[in-house]
Amino acid sequence: MTTKRESMISQKRSAIVFMAWGQEHVEAVFNCIAASPFIAKHDVILVTDQMTDISDGDANRCAVIRADFELNGLLRKSELWEYLPKDYDVFLFLDSDIRVLDDISFGFNQALRHGVALSPAPHYSLDHFYKYGDIMAAENVGQFGQVQYNTGVIFFSNCPEVESLMREWKALSLRYADRFKNDQPHFSLAMEKLGLNPYTLSISYNYRAFGDAISGVVRIWHSYGAVPEGINDFGETWPPRRAWPDLIYRDCPRRRLTKKSRFGRLRYWLRKVIKLRQMKIFSRCSPDVVRKS
Repeated sequence: MTTKRESMISQKRSAIVFMAWGQEHVEAVFNCIAASPFIAKHDVILVTDQMTDISDGDANRCAVIRADFELNGLLRKSELWEYLPKDYDVFLFLDSDIRVLDDISFGFNQALRHGVALSPAPHYSLDHFYKYGDIMAAENVGQFGQVQYNTGVIFFSNCPEVESLMREWKALSLRYADRFKNDQPHFSLAMEKLGLNPYTLSISYNYRAFGDAISGVVRIWHSYGAVPEGINDFGETWPPRRAWPDLIYRDCPRRRLTKKSRFGRLRYWLRKVIKLRQMKIFSRCSPDVVRKS
């Protein structure tokens, strides 16, 4: 049975876009395509440089667009809009170290509604991302703990607002190319400057394999490390599962300890001892010392 959500994306023309150059990274893209059956529902585009060799067999698996990049390294991602065919309604950009494990139509639909849909980065504090606050200050943007989004998985629609965002992303990358070699914070700063509020997807759509809590299904695995076997086999969703490359772990449930139980009594007296020690420590401190801490 086709749901309303599925039919919405089926009525639009969608494409999944990779950007990679060099034999190793291009090979990773084709491994991702082969290992991710949910990608086959969409057209696939590879944006690469002029020199990377693409075999005839691989070229038949996607559309290959050759680019004359202005920037180097990760900053090239900010040039994405320049090379996209404009006869699509919605896109999904993926890094090469990706496995699509489950249905992702929700991400496309939210991009159609909101312009952009993506997940927060594990290092989610934009102003604390390797002193990126200095660049925010240079752009006259206040530092209030704004969220940094991960740019390895970006759902976005083909609309004027997103075009403005992409062009601002590139402008920031060019302006600070000598100071900051990572495209990712520039994308979040561009949204901040333009007042664009994306749809925030859960990390299930961009799971980085750093051991973060998993609630429900992991839809996109974002790591060169192996996907753990049975990552989406679960009964109760909480306590959560946590995953690293080729490893999955489930948190132990917390026991409710009463004051009458043996462990409950032990915890009660440990808390008493810790509190008494803290009181003694603070009683030795002058008011000035306490204030400075």
